[in-house]
Amino acid sequence: MKKYYFIIVLCLGFIFKNYANTVLQEAEKAYDSKNYKLAITKYESLVKDGFKSYQLYFNLGNSYLRNNDIGKSIYYYELARKINPNDEDIRINLGIAASKTTDKIDAKENFFISAVKSNILTSFSTSTWALLTIIASVLFCLLVFTFFFSSSVAAKRFSFLLGCLFLITLAITYSLGYSAVNAKKENKFAIVLAKEIKILNEPTTSATTKFNLHEGTKVRVVENNGTWLLIKLDNGNEGWVKGEEVGII
Repeated sequence: MKKYYFIIVLCLGFIFKNYANTVLQEAEKAYDSKNYKLAITKYESLVKDGFKSYQLYFNLGNSYLRNNDIGKSIYYYELARKINPNDEDIRINLGIAASKTTDKIDAKENFFISAVKSNILTSFSTSTWALLTIIASVLFCLLVFTFFFSSSVAAKRFSFLLGCLFLITLAITYSLGYSAVNAKKENKFAIVLAKEIKILNEPTTSATTKFNLHEGTKVRVVENNGTWLLIKLDNGNEGWVKGEEVGII
């Protein structure tokens, strides 16, 4: 029975893979033919079937951008960047899409400090920060071993100085990695998908409108109340919005 089960699973996996490759080729062909709506349909079907990759999200973002759907293009570029934060093409295309947004929001925090902090934390994935910390730890331990057990004075001096450097590096990578993990857990963001949405003072349809936002604007998710989200802008303004009108990154 286990043997037959394995064969069935293997066959289904093969069929599913062939299906995905076929749809992907159809999407790429539609994109090359400038039939962006068909390309979007094909790419979206792969997303709905559970496929996830930064290339898929990037191609979908490109299709939406070409179709002049700025909100969804930024949303998928952000998803692609979340998987591969160091990809230059994603960064460039995201910048192009962001330049087409309507809302220009001034940050309450110093822009330079905020930008530097964000860029440092997102320059590597959390797993990369962990790997750098492990490497720094191993090298530090090797240098400590060399310092205590080497009979050469020059080697002791060299290992001591280099050990101090790797100890500092270890502290920095651990701190940044820890901050990146916390930021990933605590800071949830969303992209406005609709052309224009109303931000309300309460999570009800009869509530008063506080202000409006337009497609592509990035907001911070403060609270999730079922079908409603409490969002906050960089300038400190906050309010409630329907969850279906934004895409959580």
